[in-house]
Amino acid sequence: MPEKDWERLGELSEGLKVGAVAASREGFGLIGALSEPPAGALLEKMKARRAQVYRAAAGSVTKVWEGPGWIQALDCNGAVGVAIGASLKPSGSGSDYHLLVSTDGGREWQPRGPVGAPSLGQVLAVNDQEVWVLGAWFLGRTADGGATWMELELEGERNPHTERLRRVEGGVALLGQGLSVSRDGGATWSQVDVGASRVVDVDGAFVAAVVQGQARVGERQGTEVRWLEPLPAGREPLRLVASDGVLRLLTRGADPSKGPEPVLHVSEDGGRSWSHHSLPLGPHVDLAGREWGLGVDIRGGMYGRMG
Repeated sequence: MPEKDWERLGELSEGLKVGAVAASREGFGLIGALSEPPAGALLEKMKARRAQVYRAAAGSVTKVWEGPGWIQALDCNGAVGVAIGASLKPSGSGSDYHLLVSTDGGREWQPRGPVGAPSLGQVLAVNDQEVWVLGAWFLGRTADGGATWMELELEGERNPHTERLRRVEGGVALLGQGLSVSRDGGATWSQVDVGASRVVDVDGAFVAAVVQGQARVGERQGTEVRWLEPLPAGREPLRLVASDGVLRLLTRGADPSKGPEPVLHVSEDGGRSWSHHSLPLGPHVDLAGREWGLGVDIRGGMYGRMG
């Protein structure tokens, strides 16, 4: 692994398919995977799927939860882990969703009931009681640990493929064509235009965006954004972490026909210069804090720096 300190943590059982990865600043990570019969009709295989959650920490990987269906999305915030489990509706068309929550760094998980949504692609933990979800034409929030959910109103059509839920100081932001920020649980929103065609991530004062077709990192200064040194051409930004003076940006190749080709870009001088580290991993990679990261290669090998 070219980036220093990333190590091979283990290998998933043969045949497991990874659906989601999340890293925490607390030095642990989560992997959502599924198993299904190797042969048979697609519908029957989907009905037989088993979802699994693995916890990676301190050089070891442990299976911490298993149930029917598959893991649709994961998130970590401090010691809180959240997962959206999905299973095929009895009719065979569409999915049912349910919330899983861990409050001890991913070691133990509790089911928190169904999430009534037409589709779900992302989950975001503010804490173990306040959780947000994003799906096609759906933005929702629970403030009571999943007992009840409220659909939130915001201009535009929700799309988890082009929009991102992110924590910001004092609230939650929906990123896409700018930043939409709510500090009152989605009751009201303020719009922040950063002069980019698409905003992908935000961490404190820093944003990752696509500007005139180019992956860029910028620093918000009042209502303006100061764009830092350009990144290599042909990259799509995925995940930005700004911590203790270090910027870390995860990108993938912009040409989907060439595979994900993830690269980690690191700046220790406020974005004046960048080093670039190729990661021989598949599409499921995540970063957290100044040093943590977790990813899975196409053969099920797990790599990262955890614990």
